[in-house]
Amino acid sequence: MKSFAVLSILIVVVAVLATANDWHNEYDEDVNFRCPPGEVITKVVSDHSDKKEDRKFEFTCAKFGQTFTRCNWTFYINDFDEPFNVNCPYNGIIAGAQSYHDDKREDRRWKLYCCENDNFYVVNCYNTPYENAFDGHHEYSLPGAPDYWFHGVSGYHNNKHEDRRWQYNVCQTKNFISSSA
Repeated sequence: MKSFAVLSILIVVVAVLATANDWHNEYDEDVNFRCPPGEVITKVVSDHSDKKEDRKFEFTCAKFGQTFTRCNWTFYINDFDEPFNVNCPYNGIIAGAQSYHDDKREDRRWKLYCCENDNFYVVNCYNTPYENAFDGHHEYSLPGAPDYWFHGVSGYHNNKHEDRRWQYNVCQTKNFISSSA
């Protein structure tokens, strides 16, 4: 009977750990996330706290399949309480994100880490619907990765909810065809 109780507790602990998120920030703290070299973001998870009026974020990365020749941080893509709609420049793919939270405005300012090379360009891009409701859980995985990648992001802030809704620009990539002379 004792071994059954130990086994039951072990199963509960494993189940809790399996569903636990690996948050890249705490509420009201900075996000400073970058995928390992050669990888890009393929999933975004966040939870909102009404008490803190902020979100925690978790990002998942996967191999891109090509070597990047350039990766750079954007400038801030938004002001507090303002909408934004930005794509990585030069056919870039999102491989990281930085933000800081302001308690007075209860919003975040964001930067993106965009990676690219001269061998591919983005095609078949589309904007997703808004992927979250205000004040709730948010989880979005790329459809059919590795065929689609995050190229951009947009969002708007609502002062009543002190939260932001998220929408993504996702694209496929296509290699340039090199011609030999």
